[in-house]
Amino acid sequence: MRSIHYPLGLCLCTLLAVAGCSGSEVRPWPQRIVRMGYQMQPPVEVVRNYSVDGWHILDQQHVIIETGTPTDYLITLASNCDGLSAAVTIGFSSTSADLAPSDDLIIRQISTNYKCPLQAINPLQRGRKAG
Repeated sequence: MRSIHYPLGLCLCTLLAVAGCSGSEVRPWPQRIVRMGYQMQPPVEVVRNYSVDGWHILDQQHVIIETGTPTDYLITLASNCDGLSAAVTIGFSSTSADLAPSDDLIIRQISTNYKCPLQAINPLQRGRKAG
């Protein structure tokens, strides 16, 4: 009886491992933006009266912030920001209601904070989601 369960269990584990690998394709960030239904606009020098209602991490250097308006923004960081994937909350170092490329992204984790300099801010217009 034991020999029947062992091969069956081994086959099941192998099948699950292969199925798990097939769905984990990671697309480059420009393709992900298009697939999410955005059209990237040229960079801006300032975002006036912004608020962060949500965010999507594309990779260690690109984040989309949702603003609760028809325009969301792609934030490009000056370099990879290792703490990004474990962010509990995010914010910016701006002391006014405006966001500029000279600001830093502040990442709060459970036990520490990270500060990552911005490089560019691109508006993202919502369009159709790509299939």
